[in-house]
Amino acid sequence: MHLPATVPLPSHRRRAALAIAGTTGVALVALSHHPVVAKASSVQESLAQLVSLQLMDGVVHGVLIVMLAMLAGGFAVFSALLGRQRPPVIIAMAGYGLGCCIVVGAMLLDGFAVPHLARQFIAAPQSEVDVIYVVLRVIGTIIQVLTKAGLLSMCAAFLAWSYALASAPAWPWSRWCAALGLAAGILPGLFILVADVRLTPGSLMAIFGVHSIWNLAAAAVLVRSGRSA
Repeated sequence: MHLPATVPLPSHRRRAALAIAGTTGVALVALSHHPVVAKASSVQESLAQLVSLQLMDGVVHGVLIVMLAMLAGGFAVFSALLGRQRPPVIIAMAGYGLGCCIVVGAMLLDGFAVPHLARQFIAAPQSEVDVIYVVLRVIGTIIQVLTKAGLLSMCAAFLAWSYALASAPAWPWSRWCAALGLAAGILPGLFILVADVRLTPGSLMAIFGVHSIWNLAAAAVLVRSGRSA
């Protein structure tokens, strides 16, 4: 393979690998602490739970947003290693960036807008509570649609990166990484499209767990390529 002229320095690759691997671990921990509203007997009780969880909700989603930004930065270095001007790499970068933006939008709604609305209307008259209940249900549907769309965009990015690796393997473990990328792109993608389930912290942990395997594989390629440079 003819290597791109702007291959990142080995030290940059190692830092990007550390960022990807470390961020993946922190994101898994944050997801495991995602607050969940228990089944309530009334709308007021649900609003009270949302208010009580507002701080934790904001911390978890804030951490996840920062982690997504760091992952995007790490994968930018990974893309530079593969050649940013190659069509599959361009598609992968665009897909992953779009997916991150969509998921961040969903997290801003889930972690900040919903608890804020609950706090504003927790002591409101019943007529307003009935209205905010409908509004929150609509927002919940939007969060589900955005999250699934963002994750599917990321899955497509993994497939494009895998193709870029498989079509021109130049680094140690490239083929293994490409195979793991296919699995990380296809399996969660099929689950989201076919299962038609409501995403919960548990199902998100499972999906991101599969994605984490790809993340660690990409980090390993970055490290190994730095050693062989």
